[in-house]
Amino acid sequence: MSKTYKWGLVGASRIAEEWLIPAINSDPNSEVAAVFSSDTARGRAYAERNGIPQVYDTIEALLRSDVDAVYISNTNEKHAPDAIAAIVAGKHVLGEKPMAMTIAEAEAMIAAAETHKRVLGINHHLRNMATHIRLHDLVKNGELGALVAARMTFGVLLPVANRGWRTDSVTAGAGVFFDLTVHDADLLHYILGTEAQEVVAMTANNGITSKEVEDTVAIVARMKTGTIVQITESFAIDHARTTVELFGTKASVFADDVLLQRGGGRVFVRKNGEQVEEQIDHVNAYDKVVSDFNAAMAGNGSPTVTGRDGLKSLKFAVAAREAARTGRSVLV
Repeated sequence: MSKTYKWGLVGASRIAEEWLIPAINSDPNSEVAAVFSSDTARGRAYAERNGIPQVYDTIEALLRSDVDAVYISNTNEKHAPDAIAAIVAGKHVLGEKPMAMTIAEAEAMIAAAETHKRVLGINHHLRNMATHIRLHDLVKNGELGALVAARMTFGVLLPVANRGWRTDSVTAGAGVFFDLTVHDADLLHYILGTEAQEVVAMTANNGITSKEVEDTVAIVARMKTGTIVQITESFAIDHARTTVELFGTKASVFADDVLLQRGGGRVFVRKNGEQVEEQIDHVNAYDKVVSDFNAAMAGNGSPTVTGRDGLKSLKFAVAAREAARTGRSVLV
């Protein structure tokens, strides 16, 4: 007996192969039924390797098929036009971050989904990590008191296999703003329960990316609540851990090794000179991305991250990039 929802993949990507295909196929309500790749040989090999029944060499052919939803994970500049085409064709869309390259494109995606009554979600999976849910709850429940400041570090040495267009193609949206900043912005919005008001930023190039593309950025943001947030992101740090730190009037919390794709990491609450580790039951964040999206297609709830949520994180990244370009504070 076939499952309720058939998914099609737009792009034979590594992230889909490692995370989304297992999540979609393990959900009792969905299965991956098709993949589109502009490289026919790559698409066929990918389908065979992942047990995908149907392969298409044009997106139009995929969108004419009977798939109910598509997951879009090709290069950044294609996210918006492919999402809109899918929505117009009657498909629900889970898009990879960034949802688009421009604010206007993102708004067009949202408008198309509302007009055609399709579900639009963005794969900011970090909201579903148990560590981040705990951070969100600590803030929401007032256990930290009033937040004075926050700090995030997303430092990695980008694997060679993940470079290429991510490091070299301005047209495709290379660099840390569209790769890392959007993720951190969405997570900040979720954990802090507020949005950024203004940002300043500086960038650097450490040789990981081409000369016209940043591989490192430092951002300072003022949230609408007045909280100051410092963010450091880099493709060029080989010896670091990803961190989230929140400093409150009642207590502070330190989360270590928490911003990657796999679940994991540790959370410590520090109060009155004593530090206690929180007990965290880690889960696969992508499983809930899929289960939330399947439920939304059935009319129950919404995706983990909606199109409007994705637009907010994109606005943050675009403002930070403009702040770095101009050397000025930019309103979000």
